[in-house]
Amino acid sequence: MQGMRKDGGTMENGNQNYGRQEASGQGMAEGNDNDGRYTGNFFADMEYGLCKRCRRRSIDRSENPASVLCHDCREELIRLKIPPVFYIVGAAVILMVAFTLAVSAGGFRNFGSYNNAGGTAEEGYVLTAMDNLLEILEENPDNKDTAVKLADIGMEYGYYDYATYAIQEYLAGKEVSDFQYAKINRYITKLEIYYDTYDLYDEIWEEAFGDLSYADEAAISQEDIYARMEEVSRALSGYLGKDGYDQALLYYYLGSVSADSEEMAEYYEKCIELDPYYYDAQASIAAYYRRQGELDKARRQLEEIYAVNKESFEVLRVYATLELVEGNLKQGLDYALRAYELYPEGTYVIDTYVVALAANGKTDEAKEVVSEYEEDYIFDDDLYAFLNGEMTLEEYYIGD
Repeated sequence: MQGMRKDGGTMENGNQNYGRQEASGQGMAEGNDNDGRYTGNFFADMEYGLCKRCRRRSIDRSENPASVLCHDCREELIRLKIPPVFYIVGAAVILMVAFTLAVSAGGFRNFGSYNNAGGTAEEGYVLTAMDNLLEILEENPDNKDTAVKLADIGMEYGYYDYATYAIQEYLAGKEVSDFQYAKINRYITKLEIYYDTYDLYDEIWEEAFGDLSYADEAAISQEDIYARMEEVSRALSGYLGKDGYDQALLYYYLGSVSADSEEMAEYYEKCIELDPYYYDAQASIAAYYRRQGELDKARRQLEEIYAVNKESFEVLRVYATLELVEGNLKQGLDYALRAYELYPEGTYVIDTYVVALAANGKTDEAKEVVSEYEEDYIFDDDLYAFLNGEMTLEEYYIGD
């Protein structure tokens, strides 16, 4: 097992996507035993960053790594179910209103940022584009075109919490054009199916593991955990092919609860066949190929998804490990640093950054990072072995 936080949460390929949903026990790509079964901690509690809605509480990614909301805000939005209370006016009027609002609030600069947001997303800077749009909306909350643009990007690239927030906070109850009305209603239908599936998983997981607490972990046998994970998997499988459930998300969850790395990769493959913008699933597949020594496959996987989203910490982190193991040490450090700067609390991000520093001859700096986090984070023995020169990059990153 690698990199466990001392509060009990795993920190590497353990629990799911800054670009998408990750459930408790997900990301079992690394930390497997010789039988390919996951040996890490299934009970991760990851809450990092400030909620994009209330900006007071921490973002809750304990079950949905794609989330940008705290638990309370997310539950509130789900309860509201985004009622489709939209009214219809002409598109020309909406464009004029958006232009007037943009100019009146500082105006051409923001309007230009709005126009460029799509291009920024198309260049792979999806989070930057959405955060820019959020800034505009904070200054101009009545700018409906900007809210629609934010919903568009969130829906296209799989950041559904952003889309939900845009619709509920800035569009619900307001007038939009015929075209926007039809599009937003399609989004609402998709989001309701997505969140219904999300809640289904939550219920299934609670039924299987709800009687356990962090205090119980030491007493739980691996056999008991595997049995409960199988119970979750069987229950989820019963909804495959059923209308009203997000099939990509179901396959994602099936991969997340699989204790077998090959089976996990197969489920993730099915997930991204239906929706390629599950970034941590893409990264986990690439990590699986890397561990198998199939480096060309891993690179192809990463290159394709990196072209879409250059701000997924999972993709950046796994890209770093691939570059390192192939001897591209400087590039590996670059990717590792970007992942670390973007989201240091992400799964195995700290570990990867430490390894990349040491591999580039910055051993003292690597050890300083370890010292900084050691009080709250348990690094695995292999990392210390690598830092002490007792393990190669190939031994660290290839094989189970």
